[in-house]
Amino acid sequence: MPDEPLKDWKFLLNTALLALVLTLQLVGAFKGINETVNSVIPLIEAPWTRFLTALGSDYFFLPLLALLVFFDWRKNGPSRKTLAFLIAAFMGLGIVAAMKVILAEPRPRPLPGSDFLSSGAFPSGHTFRAAIIATYVSDRWGKLAPLAWAYAIGIGLTRLLLHYHWLSDVLFSLLLAPWLYSVAKAAVGVRG
Repeated sequence: MPDEPLKDWKFLLNTALLALVLTLQLVGAFKGINETVNSVIPLIEAPWTRFLTALGSDYFFLPLLALLVFFDWRKNGPSRKTLAFLIAAFMGLGIVAAMKVILAEPRPRPLPGSDFLSSGAFPSGHTFRAAIIATYVSDRWGKLAPLAWAYAIGIGLTRLLLHYHWLSDVLFSLLLAPWLYSVAKAAVGVRG
């Protein structure tokens, strides 16, 4: 059936792009592109960039996650899409943390007060959190999709403007979130 998430052309395209970005990252093909993009983008360490980037942190993500779940479950009862969102969100956070440790990609500049888990650049945790929210909001409340994706892309841009991430870190996270959500939806039996 073409409506099944794992047979959908968008899912297949997302899978191919995710694999391509990961492969290019692993073989070092992004190095020159990342350095060029980083050198062209000015470092903007202003209150507004710090505020906006904080909207991709755990301090924003966890309360927002709780609110989304609360309002969805209060209105409609527990939904499989919300369950898929929770599975994808927590699996993704684990994957991001593991990849940061395993790949140990240095950041363009170190995070102030960073610890071992946050010292790796690839992939971007802030961008992943924003992208998983955007993916879920787009699926549940389609009219909000442009706003949700503007938020996710904006978080990725703040990570680049603050020079805490490379372009490949942000791209991978923007692709990982919808891919994981599609896999989680299929796992819990959500079609379409």
